[in-house]
Amino acid sequence: MVQNNNGSQRYVEEAFAQIQKKKNIRDILILNDRGHPIKSTMDHDAAVEFAGLFQALRGRLERGMQKIDAKDELVLMRVRTKSHEVLLTPDSKITVIVVQNAFDHFEKKVVGIDRHK
Repeated sequence: MVQNNNGSQRYVEEAFAQIQKKKNIRDILILNDRGHPIKSTMDHDAAVEFAGLFQALRGRLERGMQKIDAKDELVLMRVRTKSHEVLLTPDSKITVIVVQNAFDHFEKKVVGIDRHK
């Protein structure tokens, strides 16, 4: 874990603790303002790799969104698969990435679409 000053460390710990209380959370990854993992439920190598992949996706999304509205900014990125959902939320101090299990059967709610044909 990267060392932060006391105020920032407290902020990270509080955010981490709040997320851990939620149901169906698989992994939590908190990045500093440079995109480096500072707290995670993943092992260090996995956290670094995961952070890099999602930061690259975030950068591409932000560049694409600039073409639509140069004044807009990313507040949440949500990536959904059949069984998991990844949420990325940046703020001025940290970026939080949460991997959660998707138990709401999203696919079954899509009426009239058989995605397995």
